Amino acid sequence: MHRCAMVGFAIGLLLGCASRDSARGPEATVPLCGRLETLAALPQSCAAGELDAFSQTLSDSVSDPAEGALVRVELDDAARVRDVCVESGPGYAPGRARRALAEHLDSIRALPPGPACAAGKRIDLNRYEAKWAELHERETRCGEQTRITRENQGPTRVRERTAPGNFGVYDREYERCMDYQADWISLDAPGSTRPAIWAKPEIPNPPGPDAYETATRCKRLSRVFEKRAACIEADGWERLEPPPR
Repeated sequence: MHRCAMVGFAIGLLLGCASRDSARGPEATVPLCGRLETLAALPQSCAAGELDAFSQTLSDSVSDPAEGALVRVELDDAARVRDVCVESGPGYAPGRARRALAEHLDSIRALPPGPACAAGKRIDLNRYEAKWAELHERETRCGEQTRITRENQGPTRVRERTAPGNFGVYDREYERCMDYQADWISLDAPGSTRPAIWAKPEIPNPPGPDAYETATRCKRLSRVFEKRAACIEADGWERLEPPPR
């Protein structure tokens, strides 16, 4: 009788695992994030550096499966991972991230808790990579749009750049396309192959001027990178640091 009970228990356990795996399935995904105001707020009371180790642990857990996608992690009242979602974005990265993260959810939720200051809050990961993906998609689209315009208008309408800082008509068209309703500001960073990128803080309705106004004023202010960067940050834009390679 005892042996039958053990066999029954084992079969039930296997069926339970199979049911759970079947429910998750190969096409299971983590959800897309809802509106920012519906999500938990970012931590506000953590001391400098208090979140660094935990944020890095989270980042290490999601960076490979979620490359190029913005991932938002909500924590419960014990500062353990409660929910994970992926922000919509260009290309295939968000979809790939949603499928890949679904396979890692158990290990992500099993991570040790974060500091008490993060309990009930949200941590955003991959912000630089996600913005860079948006920027790259916009560069590709604007480059193609400008090329088509040049071909349609013919060579007689093409005016090349004639001096440093003096842009031709197609350069201006490209810049207008890049700036149109952008929610980032980018500058070539000295000594780096990747651009410096600024974004508004991840809060509902962030204050301050829009990207075009800030970028235009700060780029006219100086050609010195540090002065431009300080001007951008004075308008409330947050510099996103690229992950180490």
